Amino acid sequence: MFKKVLISISLIGSLALTACGSATNSMGMSDSSLSSAPATGDMMVENKTALDRSIIKTSSLSIRVKNVEKAITQAQDLATQFKGRVDDSSQYKNPGSDESLSANLTIRVPSANLEKALQSFKDLGDVESSSISATDVTLQKVDLDARVLALTTSIDRFKQLISAATNTSDLIAAETALAERQAELDSLTAQLKYLSEQVDMSVIYLALLPNDSFSAIKPIGFVAGIEKGFVALLNAAASLTSILGYFIPWIITVLIVVVVVKLISRFRQSR
Repeated sequence: MFKKVLISISLIGSLALTACGSATNSMGMSDSSLSSAPATGDMMVENKTALDRSIIKTSSLSIRVKNVEKAITQAQDLATQFKGRVDDSSQYKNPGSDESLSANLTIRVPSANLEKALQSFKDLGDVESSSISATDVTLQKVDLDARVLALTTSIDRFKQLISAATNTSDLIAAETALAERQAELDSLTAQLKYLSEQVDMSVIYLALLPNDSFSAIKPIGFVAGIEKGFVALLNAAASLTSILGYFIPWIITVLIVVVVVKLISRFRQSR
């Protein structure tokens, strides 16, 4: 009976330990004894946390290139060169041909290589737009680390209670609480892993566009201007011919109707 009461008290103490976030160390030292210990280690941890900022960097580039498909291959090679990877790639082709009109790539590179990688990507062609943003997630990462540590300690405590349980009710209660905390720990661990990957691997949204429209606004010279003028005139003449061809059947139909009406009118007048 005394052992059952002892296990129940330990179970309640473990629940209170998880809720309040306080725990005793493996040597049996209480919170009051720990508070009287030198705080040098805590200060070192705080200083280290303050220095090790967790920053998520995101950048985007729009580049005009001479050949979109060739630029795609070059961008993939650059991602590999900077120890990164291409997470997503999409191409937009001209209907009826295999010519790529544009492409969008989502590239991840180590954060330490981001600046050099961006410069190399800019060398693919003419940069139309460029941007970079940074998000500080240090507090979020510290919070996840603390919650993972607290749950790990709680899980270890419940495993000890399960091994010491002497009746079915205590065993079921401890196993249920253990399963709940293990599920929460798995979720937090997955979140922490995803956050760490976002910090370690910066993302680059790369848009590759043809430089035809980009070069069209540049001076083309007097002779080239005359050539383009003649081309425009021929295109206009072709369009006008198409329009006339479209309306000719309507004109003929109207003329036939007018002739028939006049013939009927003359016939009536002759009678």
